[in-house]
Amino acid sequence: MRIGIIHWGFPPRAGGVEAHLATLCPELVRLGHQVFVLTETMAGLADEQYTCGVKVIRRNELSPANLDKCIEEGKNIYAKVRPVLENFIIKNRIDVIHAHNAHMDFFDFSRALTDVCSQNRIPCIIILHNHIFIDRNPLTTRKIITECPWAKIVSVSKFIEEEIMKSVPRIDKSKLQIIMHGIDLDKFSPLTCEEKERIKQKYNFTGRNIILHPARIIPWKGIVEAIRAMPKIAERFPRSLMVLTGRIKPIHKDQDEISHYNNLVDRTIEELNLKNHVYMGKYTYKDIPSLTKIADVVIYTTIKDEPFGLCPVEAMACGVPAIVTASGGLRESVVNGQTGYIIEKDEKRLSVQLAQRAIELFSYPNLRRKMGEAGRERAKDHFTLSRMAEDFIKISEEAILPEEELAIPEEVVK
Repeated sequence: MRIGIIHWGFPPRAGGVEAHLATLCPELVRLGHQVFVLTETMAGLADEQYTCGVKVIRRNELSPANLDKCIEEGKNIYAKVRPVLENFIIKNRIDVIHAHNAHMDFFDFSRALTDVCSQNRIPCIIILHNHIFIDRNPLTTRKIITECPWAKIVSVSKFIEEEIMKSVPRIDKSKLQIIMHGIDLDKFSPLTCEEKERIKQKYNFTGRNIILHPARIIPWKGIVEAIRAMPKIAERFPRSLMVLTGRIKPIHKDQDEISHYNNLVDRTIEELNLKNHVYMGKYTYKDIPSLTKIADVVIYTTIKDEPFGLCPVEAMACGVPAIVTASGGLRESVVNGQTGYIIEKDEKRLSVQLAQRAIELFSYPNLRRKMGEAGRERAKDHFTLSRMAEDFIKISEEAILPEEELAIPEEVVK
């Protein structure tokens, strides 16, 4: 098949959907399919290039910031994006479209996409990584799901599917399917103690007990609440270090909020005198496997509804216990008491519970090892890259209409 992938962001931009695509697309190529990605432009990157066998096509029209500007200037988004989408589909002879989140702030973008696909008799599958998007407006999301003729509606977690069914009770359930994330179990795999120490030395973490928080520095990921757990942890384990993977470039509509939150993070570290116990890195996605492997504990402290949460699965694959909040899809990956712990997402209780659980795991290495082994087995059983890719191939093949179904029946002609 010739599979067209559409999402406004793609690596090197960081993010959950971007990490998902960076894993899925090369695997689809490995399985014998041709993959074409239509995404936003980025400074310093060519408009068209191949990466891991995937053709990546970058156009300004895919940028949410540019689409917002169009709205401010009173321009017609539908008219602006439709030629770009049509050119992408026809020029690359696409058989099926996978639309990831389908620019969920912009109904006209989704409508243009599904209109082009319908005109060219190409199935268009929407993959929902969120139940609502950046503007947090469920009405926009509901309109996109109900008024655009999607061939299939895929959710990456049971939580997202349930939320969509609540907001759109009359949705055609036959179109719904859950395809959970899968990860590369070779890239994310356990290390020996000696191997861990060599990599720790590379990152200047020698001798430290690493608590990795790989979430983006945004308010609803609970970064500040996690940091507030560190005084108690450091009191018991003075060599403990919380590693944050770095600040993000603000995206569409969130510049002021991100700037304010970054200041709050810095102020919290300073006020709690944690400069020796909280490290703000400047890492790219390429660093995440190594950082996850050397962690003693991975945490993910979302205080709102997490759609799925890829990082705890990566932790389990590396044989590292994960501590997560009882938030959305996080409850579908981590098994409480077996592969890690699930704590409350209540901002007032989160810090205390996180400290308790981290101290427990540092205090009992055998427990940490046992949970890590159970996590690795769970990742192998439920979250493999091959399973995820094969699920997407199967749903694509089912959506592509056979030629005989496209033919006009004789009785209609008569």
